[in-house]
Amino acid sequence: VTDGIVAYIAYHQRHDGSWWLGGVSRAPIEEGPMARTAMSLRVMQVFGTLAMKAELDLRIVRARAYLASSKAATNDEAAMQILGLHWAGGNAAKVSALGQDLLSAQHPDGGWSQNQNLASDAYATGQSLFALHEVGVLATSTASYQKGVKFLMDTQSADGSWYVRSRAPKFQPYFQSGFPYDHDQWISSAGTSWAVRALIPAVENEKRASR
Repeated sequence: VTDGIVAYIAYHQRHDGSWWLGGVSRAPIEEGPMARTAMSLRVMQVFGTLAMKAELDLRIVRARAYLASSKAATNDEAAMQILGLHWAGGNAAKVSALGQDLLSAQHPDGGWSQNQNLASDAYATGQSLFALHEVGVLATSTASYQKGVKFLMDTQSADGSWYVRSRAPKFQPYFQSGFPYDHDQWISSAGTSWAVRALIPAVENEKRASR
């Protein structure tokens, strides 16, 4: 199954090195090709077979070139751009510079927002902290990371989830998934996942410090 999926993803790479599957734009996850490109190259790295390695390596090089030459328009794109470049072995100085730009977008409340017109939320904050830590720009012990952690801890709901307001156009029949927040359940689920991904390294750091 994974072989087929990898082949499908590889086939749909565009000439400029990016991916834009379906052409659907739904904020924030599908606002542009940056996130698709980063995730697609990562899938090829992790699940690609030896028989496809030569082809996939060339596609990853093209994806890396696309990410290195592109300018992020949203917080989601900025985070996925540095992740994609890092995974693809991009220039470390470029990754660091882009990471500093993302870090400078942190709000006084400790969080990040999906774009400059919105307030901080768990999706943008968790994603930014995870990306900055993953690429080595931000350690969990720094004041900036701890401010982000505090924002997430202060905004977590009593049931353990985080609420994120949906901005995506509604075109699918509505149904309950079991996650709270009704029409905002899908983006809240993604935001909760990013928040957890950001908190895990902080917890591991606390455990090491207490030994």
